[in-house]
Amino acid sequence: MGTLRDLQYALQEKIEELRQRDALIDELELELDQKDELIQRLQNELDKYRSVIRPATAQQVQAQQQSLVLQPDQHRSKRQAISAEPTACDISALSHVTLPFYPKSPESKELIKEAILDNDFMKNLELSQIQEIVDCMYPVDYGKDSCIIKEGDVGSLVFVMEEGKVEVTKEGMKLCTMGPGKVFGELAILYNCTRTATVRTLTHVKLWAIDRQCFQTIMMRTGLIKHAEYMDFLKSVPTFQGLPEETLSKLADVMEETHYEDGEYIIRQGARGDTFFIISKGKVNVTQEDSANQEPVHLRELTRGDWFGERALQGWTLTASEYVNILH
Repeated sequence: MGTLRDLQYALQEKIEELRQRDALIDELELELDQKDELIQRLQNELDKYRSVIRPATAQQVQAQQQSLVLQPDQHRSKRQAISAEPTACDISALSHVTLPFYPKSPESKELIKEAILDNDFMKNLELSQIQEIVDCMYPVDYGKDSCIIKEGDVGSLVFVMEEGKVEVTKEGMKLCTMGPGKVFGELAILYNCTRTATVRTLTHVKLWAIDRQCFQTIMMRTGLIKHAEYMDFLKSVPTFQGLPEETLSKLADVMEETHYEDGEYIIRQGARGDTFFIISKGKVNVTQEDSANQEPVHLRELTRGDWFGERALQGWTLTASEYVNILH
């Protein structure tokens, strides 16, 4: 009898253990569903971020790439390549587009510029693009308790606040308050989506605004013009003159413009290299440390059209190009 009771007790324990396991499985499945939802949200945010770097256009032209530095795939720059080769017609048409201009005080211009550079979605724009955005922004005023953006609405404007304070809510819950020098509503021009939150004024506010069409025109025009400039530059380099037009266009797509001051080091001997440089303007001095006395020995001087760091494209470590110092 005691044995039967022991078996019954053991059976009950096993049943309870199975119930606990079932409950644990249910919890894990729920957690998995939540993680799937999180992954989807993050994917959506990634798509939105990519749209900052690669804004969609009717011609599917990506306008962010402005480069004179060629990098291997595993070390690609944060700026993406132009996806379609620009034609003379494209550039000509965009060159004749007249963008609006609204005068601003130097203080307002600087505030807008700093707000853009402080925004996670827009800070990677080229300075020339930011300048055009600043010029095209127009003034907007809202009184206290006004709704600037309503969650769920379709938006086409992005704002930079110059004066006042606003409250941001989502699904009725307060997220934060914002004051001068902040960008909001940027997803409306960077990604084709509805407003993700509501923005209501707490005081009288003064804003600067730009619409999606104007923003994307700036992105297209600067990208296409820069691409054409890089093509002309590559064609002027004797070594590249025999390359097909298609190859030159692909090179231009993955170039990034980089500036160095007089006396600044570009590459140091022994450092791991991940960039191939072509000189567009100025001169560089190439030196190598002498193993005997540890003093740099001058190797050569490079000028416009010359390049260095080519072994970085093969993923090699630089050992000979080694102290590169700007002269002019």
